[in-house]
Amino acid sequence: EELKERVLNCFLGTSLATGARLEYNCGDRVYAPMKNNLTLAELFRQNLESIGRHVEAFDPHFGLGSTDMGNVSQVVPSIHPFVAIASPQISLHTPEFASAATSEEGHKGLLDAAKAMAMTVVDILGSRETLDEIKQEFYRHG
Repeated sequence: EELKERVLNCFLGTSLATGARLEYNCGDRVYAPMKNNLTLAELFRQNLESIGRHVEAFDPHFGLGSTDMGNVSQVVPSIHPFVAIASPQISLHTPEFASAATSEEGHKGLLDAAKAMAMTVVDILGSRETLDEIKQEFYRHG
């Protein structure tokens, strides 16, 4: 909400300076910030590495774009991992990315991500202690 107000003030200032009329509609949907569960993320990272994927460190407070995954993460322990399917020089939502997504390497990335996620579920279901750690972190950072 704070950022929304600041951005709208920029738009308002620009409209006043240029004599333009400002109209906007933000709608009633709000995307909550992503609350990454680091215990869950660490399990996923270990599983990705166990199948041969290189994992780069990430800032759990950094997010890209807007998604309702942040809303989900406020209700249940969550992660929103990214698994490479192409060269990092290819931007999301481009024709090049679409081609990469349908390539053999794209399919491998999808399967590796699904395998690591399934392995993470098995880790959680197989260890009450692990499940408790995930829950404790979630409620601790409530």
